[in-house]
Parts: sequence; C-alpha cells; structure tokens
Amino acid sequence: MRLSFYTIFFFLQAFEKDFVFFPLFRCRFDTQVSDIIISQKVLGKGEKEVAEKFDKKKIKITPEQLIFFNNQLASIVKLDLSIPQGLRSLAKEVTDPQFKFLIEEIEKDLSQGVSLIEALKKFPNAFPPLYIEILKAGESTGNLATVLYQVSKYSETMHRIQNRIRDAISYPLFVLFASFILVVYMLVIAVPEFKRLLYSVSKGGENLPFLTKAVFATSDFVNQYQYSLPLLFLVILFLFWAGKRIQLAIRDGKEPIFHIPLFGRLFLKATLLKVCRTMADLLRNGVSMVETLSLTADIVGENRIRKALEEMKQAVENGERMSTKLGEKQVFPETMTWKLQMAEERGILEEALEELAVQYEEELSLTASFIMRILEPLMLLLIACTVGIILISLYLPLFQGYKG
Repeated sequence: MRLSFYTIFFFLQAFEKDFVFFPLFRCRFDTQVSDIIISQKVLGKGEKEVAEKFDKKKIKITPEQLIFFNNQLASIVKLDLSIPQGLRSLAKEVTDPQFKFLIEEIEKDLSQGVSLIEALKKFPNAFPPLYIEILKAGESTGNLATVLYQVSKYSETMHRIQNRIRDAISYPLFVLFASFILVVYMLVIAVPEFKRLLYSVSKGGENLPFLTKAVFATSDFVNQYQYSLPLLFLVILFLFWAGKRIQLAIRDGKEPIFHIPLFGRLFLKATLLKVCRTMADLLRNGVSMVETLSLTADIVGENRIRKALEEMKQAVENGERMSTKLGEKQVFPETMTWKLQMAEERGILEEALEELAVQYEEELSLTASFIMRILEPLMLLLIACTVGIILISLYLPLFQGYKG
C-alpha cells in the first residue's frame, strides 16, 4: 500500500492532541510507510503521564521489592556486569508501575554518569538514610556486592519482625471480628424467632428469666435500625480512629507500646533486635560509632531507647566509650549491657552485637509463639461464652419448664 507524505502528515495532525511528536524524520514523497525512517522516538502522552505521575521523593517500595532489588543489584555487581544494562533488563521483568519507574530512573541516571549512591538518594522514601550510609561504606571499601547481600539479609530480618508482630496482632482481631458477626447474626435472625415462639405460648413473656429478657431487649434494639445503625457507625468510627492511633504508635515506636499487656515484651524485643542488627551492620562496614548511633537512633522510634542512644552518641563525641552510658538508666537489659561493655573493652563489639541480634530474633519468635498459645484458647473461650450466654438465655425458660 502506497501513501503520500501529505496523507501521513495530516493523519498525524489528527492525533496531535493525543501524542507528543518529534517530527524529525526522513522520507520520500509517494513512498511506502515501511520506508519512513524515524530518527527520534514517538512518545505517547500516556508514557509521558506515567513519567510525570510519580514523585521520586514520595515513591515507596515494599520489603519484598527492596530485597529483590538488592539481590539483583548485588548479583550484577558481583559478576562485574554493567549496572545500567542490568537494571534495564530488570525493569522489563517488573510489572508494578511504580517499582518499574524507580528502576528505569536509576538506570537513566547511571547511564548519564551519576553515581549509584546519588541516584538512590533521589528516592528517600524507598532508600532511607540508613540504607544509603551502608551502601556508601561498601562502595568506598570496594565491597559493594557483599554489602548489598548484607542489606538484603537485614531487610529480610526486619520483614520477619513485621510479619511476627502482624501475625500476633491479627489473630485476636480476626477472632473478635468473627465473634461480632456471629453475635449480630444471632441477635438479628435467631433471637427474634425464639422470642415469637416463647411469647406465643406465654402471656406476653411476663415471667421470663431476667437473662432472657435482657437478650430479647438487646435483640429488639439491634433490629431497630434507625438507632442501631447510627450507633454501629459511631462504634466503627471510634475503632477505626483507635486502630489508626495504635498503628501509628507501633510504626513510630512510641513509648506506650512497650507497656501494652502481653504485647509490650514483643515490641521491646523487636526494637532491641533492630538496634543490635543495625549497629552490627553499620560498624562492620566501616561507619563511625557516632554516625552508627545517630542512624540507629533515627529508626528505633520515639521512646526511651532512642534517648539512650542519643546520650551514648554524645558520650562518644566527648571522647568516652559507648558502653559507659549503657547501664546508667537501666534502659537496656542487664545481659545486653554486660556483654556490650565487655565486648567493647576487648574490641569485639561487632561480633557481640551480631550475637545479640541472633539471640533477640530467637526470643522474638518465642514471644510471638507464646502470645499465640495464650490468645488462642482465650479467644475460643470468649466465643464460647458469648454464644453460650445467648443460647442459655433462649433455652432457660424451657429448662425451667416454663408454661406461661
């Protein structure tokens, strides 16, 4: 099929609103479309909007994506391959638009001569200062591949902590929600049927037991939707607000979470594990003690451990040992304080921190398992008692031989 140059030109002009063209191409009049040589890429507005859609400073990636990125980047560096080419191929495998955009932007920066650290710094929410500092230390010592694998291990450890805490919290919440649904179903469907049955064989239910009357009154209120639905809406709003506050407190590592019954120890173990693992990785990669304490304090949250780390940092800046401030306010466990004091004196602080990190990870798993073992029978008992009270209230008049 042969088309003239003007036909193609007007065809392109018709779609000018949908595409951004770079009309630098060479062609012959009255030639075939396949002979047209495009010297610059025709970029659709859709692609341009994708590029403008994401703000580099706001992009976040999941722990799984970070681990995947670290492992792939470490493999590229270890094999001494071209990082831009490796990232270009990696971007083709990624389906998540945001993650794909991140990899493509890093690849573009590296192709333009920007260093890896500077390219990563453009995504502060995806690669926090702690991550950048560890990579910077690895890059300066020529051990970038090793450091990337260590960062992956660190990310996997933090991800396991989050999963442990989420599993320990989500189970009782799920059971409470299931109990609520079951109770509402009984009050809306089952209880009114029993009420009609008992009232049909009695004189208006005057002599029914108090427990039965209380359950019937609750059922009547629930079935009056003009009252129960607004109340339910307010309760849901309150629970949402309370849940959001608790979620933010856990995310920010605020002090009150350490005092939550049963769960306080879990959060404390997780924070101590984060301290030991972070400090061990930073010191192992040549980061100074002052910078290590500063970066570690930034990630533990707003609590007494953060204040202790900041005081330790000031002590080191004043020429003192880090361990001199460890046991002053009894913030850290006695075993941890003693081990780190002895290790610093002997020059094996990194090994001691690594050992403590492994120990706290094991204790965290045991604590989470203990909480699950405690909560499981308690939740089952709660469901049994709730349903049992309703059933007893319904059958109690029959058990008493009530005849009206």
